[in-house]
Amino acid sequence: MSTGSSLLVLALISAPALAGEEEPKWDRVRLPALSGDTQVHWKPGKGIVFQNGANKATFYGHLLQRFESIAGDLPQNKNDFQVKEARVGIKAEFGKETRLKLIVDSAGTTSVKDAWIQQRVWNNNEFDFFLRAGQQKPLFGREQTGSSTKRIFTDSSLASGTFSGQRSRGVNLVFSGMEKRLHVFAGAFNSTIAKGTKLSAQGEDASNGDLKLNFGLGATLDSDGKGRLSRMSYSAGDLKRSPDLRWSVGAGAWIGKEGSGVDAQSLAFNLSGAVKIQGIAGMVDFFHRSASVDGGSADASAMGFTVQGTYVTESMWTLGARYSYVHIDDDPGANSTISLKTRSGGGTSLDAANGSASEITLMGGKFLHGHKHKVLVDLTLQTIDPDGGSSTDNILFKVTHLIVL
Repeated sequence: MSTGSSLLVLALISAPALAGEEEPKWDRVRLPALSGDTQVHWKPGKGIVFQNGANKATFYGHLLQRFESIAGDLPQNKNDFQVKEARVGIKAEFGKETRLKLIVDSAGTTSVKDAWIQQRVWNNNEFDFFLRAGQQKPLFGREQTGSSTKRIFTDSSLASGTFSGQRSRGVNLVFSGMEKRLHVFAGAFNSTIAKGTKLSAQGEDASNGDLKLNFGLGATLDSDGKGRLSRMSYSAGDLKRSPDLRWSVGAGAWIGKEGSGVDAQSLAFNLSGAVKIQGIAGMVDFFHRSASVDGGSADASAMGFTVQGTYVTESMWTLGARYSYVHIDDDPGANSTISLKTRSGGGTSLDAANGSASEITLMGGKFLHGHKHKVLVDLTLQTIDPDGGSSTDNILFKVTHLIVL
């Protein structure tokens, strides 16, 4: 579905309700195609909801725009405005057994982001077991499990963007228990979840270029079953100012089979944790990845981590700091298996060199309607230090505005 056609649908839906009323009464909407028992509701940030008994469909979207300035040891400094994300989507529930989600992004080239169906296989009062098939986030790495609308910094961290953050097509089996405090998952997917590798076709709309599957598994344990802590869908910051300490710990592994002219086998591990209390929130994400190239002795390894802390005031102002680090150690001939993913680009990456990179980020912002409408500003001091070469230092300044329908 194109953005234009999606917005046209929303306009046709909204016109009857908005005409002649200062405050729309969505439960009065009458559309010929709807069943007589179907109700329509709209709440800012929640989308337009069609509900008929236990069945529900929600149309929603968001716009994320950004100003970005990058200066330092670059061939040319950069200043520009971007429409980073322009997404529309639908999510639906059929009873409590079946769910689906479809999101399309039209910022730049139109692409499908999420496109999956989730089917409950078995459950009782204590346990739940479901299968999710289609294009999805494979749940490797805590920061990247959450929506981009749930970030408290303008971008994902250096480590998270290098070792995870990529959707793939496949299937995940998820088991939940202990009053939704424990989640265990295992899955098989077409391509790697690491954005910092160039051997495989890059997830999302890409097909499985090497016709080999990747496998992931992991678990997370939370202090409670209220959500937004675990890697099932992480939400940054403590906007509700939790009166009691909430925490979550998790671990995961990823077995990769990658190839594009050259085949490589990879193994990655992730350890993560998060805490929230009285507006204070902290998160740590650690990654280690190794890879070996078929037909030779070359291998590669890399590690990275992110540590961040934030604070949200009662009036919904926020401030925070983050440190993220990546180190790459490749044998000659294996450099293409791991590459650094940075915002600066332009001669400052480690695509063909060993070395390390670090980013220190200071942020501030205002939540106008929670994560549904916010303005975020951050300043990043970036250092990239290749082995056997000169280090480069850059300054990244970004301002982001997000609004969710």
